[in-house]
Amino acid sequence: MYQDNAFRFDPTRLSEFALAIYTGQLQEKVQDGTAPDLAGYETPYKIGYVSMLVLGAQRIVSGPVMQHVDLLKFLLASGAPPDIPDIVGYTALNHVTMHHGAQADLARILLENGANSNHQTRYGGTPILDCLQSGQVESVDLLMEFGADLDIPDADGYTPRGLYVQAGPKIAAGVDKWLRKRRGEEALLDEKKCGSCGKTDGSLKYCGKCHTVKYCSPECQRKDWPLHKKTCRSFNESNTVTLIPGYQSDITSLMSTADITRRAMGIPTEPTPSRNSRASQHPRASAFPKSVVIKVQVPYAGYGMPSNSTADLLVYTKKRDFVCTINIQNNKDGYKKISQVVRDKGVGGAKAYFAAELKSANELVVKVDEVLAAQPF
Repeated sequence: MYQDNAFRFDPTRLSEFALAIYTGQLQEKVQDGTAPDLAGYETPYKIGYVSMLVLGAQRIVSGPVMQHVDLLKFLLASGAPPDIPDIVGYTALNHVTMHHGAQADLARILLENGANSNHQTRYGGTPILDCLQSGQVESVDLLMEFGADLDIPDADGYTPRGLYVQAGPKIAAGVDKWLRKRRGEEALLDEKKCGSCGKTDGSLKYCGKCHTVKYCSPECQRKDWPLHKKTCRSFNESNTVTLIPGYQSDITSLMSTADITRRAMGIPTEPTPSRNSRASQHPRASAFPKSVVIKVQVPYAGYGMPSNSTADLLVYTKKRDFVCTINIQNNKDGYKKISQVVRDKGVGGAKAYFAAELKSANELVVKVDEVLAAQPF
């Protein structure tokens, strides 16, 4: 009933004060003393005034006023509590982060003014749990910045930590980035930028030895070499495994299962490139040798659940110009070694990213001593 009536929400039935907030009209009633208690609420759903502002900002596309950002700052400065829950426990922060109408600017203002990033609804869920389910990458990043706890279970026992790996690669990469920051750890290729000057646009090329640092120009690479040479490790027998790719697979598509699920539930998602449907892809013959960043996925039974499966590993690049499987029959030692690295150091023990050299269609050399930062693919 709550969800059905939310789609039919009629702001014209609000009080004059609530309607002014909903439409983003500023301050006068608060300043002249005619405003109701800012800690109050309206409608049988007990929607607080800060939540009312958020709902209006999400639904009104354009208008003569639309000063929701300034009004939110004013209401909070005037004493409006940021966390008034409605009848199901949703606060303004829940509303502004959890679906495709998410607005990071308003969410940041709420968090900077004391909104609880770990508030639980009557169902036990926290804001980040809803964001994982709906695929709100920017909201997840913001909530992690403000201390979202991944170990708070909802009423069914599900935690954000147990679900984020399955929420899609962009979300998994974002969460993993913040978990590393909280542990004080750094990872290679954490950002797309020049390793010397920090430039993020334009063409960047890998260091020819380690394949784990990028530069925008030979000049930047030479400038950074006195520092980089201390950690630069070239590919050698001690830090790599050589694998034989397979191109026959029962896998029919590499589309994100999270996106498939969201579409089935009617949740808007970004269009999926047609290349993501490739279950296998031979690299072009002219591509060898080629430095690549690959994603390696192991058989996954779920967070915290050990898997003894020796089913094929799935390996592919971001552009899906190389997609293969690795079976244990043809790669016994390499399969075991890289699988263990993924389970020990990868994202949720399910997947990991590596620098690799594609020597030919039948020879893939993977550098397994350095796991890269989780990538958004």
